[in-house]
Order: sequence, then C-alpha cells, then structure tokens
Amino acid sequence: MGTIAAIFDVDMTLVQGSTERLFFQYLLRHNMLKATQAMAYLARLASNPEDRFRDKSYLRGLPVKETEALARQCYAEMIAPRLIPQALACLREHKAKGHRIVLLTGSLSFLIRPLKEMVGADWLIATEPAHSNGCFTGEIAGLHPRGKNKELLLYDLSRRQGLDLSQSYAYADHFEDRSLFGQVGYPVVVNPSWRLKRLARKHRWPIRYF
Repeated sequence: MGTIAAIFDVDMTLVQGSTERLFFQYLLRHNMLKATQAMAYLARLASNPEDRFRDKSYLRGLPVKETEALARQCYAEMIAPRLIPQALACLREHKAKGHRIVLLTGSLSFLIRPLKEMVGADWLIATEPAHSNGCFTGEIAGLHPRGKNKELLLYDLSRRQGLDLSQSYAYADHFEDRSLFGQVGYPVVVNPSWRLKRLARKHRWPIRYF
C-alpha cells in the first residue's frame, strides 16, 4: 500500500475568505499597487470573467523579493487570524495518524507558503507566478490549480511520491472541486454551496462545517 495523504483546499476550507483578495487589498494599502492599476485590472476581469481566477496581471512588474516579503506580512496580519480552528484541528488529526499533508489551492504559492510552514504540510500545490529579471511577469508558470487541473496536479504528485489516492482524503468547499473528490477514496465536502451540497448528497460524500 502506498502513502496515505490528506489533501486540503485553503480558501473557505482552512481560511475564512479569499487569501488572494486579502493580498490584493494589502498591496493597495501599502502602495505596491496603485489605485489606477487596480481599477484597470478589475475592469479587465469584468470584461473577461472566464479569466478572473487565472489572470495575475496585477503582479506584472512588481519586484519578486519585495512582494514576497510583503506577502509574509500579509499572511501574519490578515490571513493567520482567519484560520479556522476546527479545520486546523482536523489537519492535525491526520498528521497524528501519519498521513502526509497536501495543501492544494488556486491561491499564490508565495502567499500560502507561510501556512505550509506553520502546519508542517509536506507539499504545497498552488499558483506559481512567472517572473523574469527579478520581477513578476503577470503570467502563470505551469497549470493553474483549479477545477480539472487540481486533479491533474494531484495525480502527478501522487505518481512521483507514491501516494495511494484510493486510501487518501480530500477536503474542499467548491463545486469545481468535484473532479478532485472523484480521485480520492475519502472525499469530505466542507462548508458547501447548495450545488456542492446537492452533489455530496447524491454521492453520499460526508459534509463538514468548520
């Protein structure tokens, strides 16, 4: 038998709210992002809603080191206070059983890295912003971890690390995580929307409220 993993989404599963939205606001507050840039970015999202999760153009031109340092501040001040105690307790229960911990999120890798360190997760799969000459390009490197891509990225990790997904657990809150739930033996639906709740009942997936 391979290694058992417990896979956790982050936003609305481990953290109350959207981590990247908090960081966007933090960049504005600290003048790393100008109001005109923010408005232009939001206007692009409004005109191209299908790109709203993978569009990271607001990072374009920002210096990598300074932005990542600010992200750690944002984590400490804005994200850590929003961690959900019951969800963290669940994660620690899996660790105590010897399960390997995977954080699987569409949020930014450098923003969630402090959480990975804090909970002692084994792996983090997140959005990897591309950079060149010390600045972010506004593009994404590799697959964006959302919907079907989460399944593909998890499968790749399991193949490389010898995870037994048939004996593993997955915790997530979004309807788009349904393909992820189908990959593990023990899916757990967390704080679901009505669509996901209906799907969970159909498949008899357990529902938890953190």
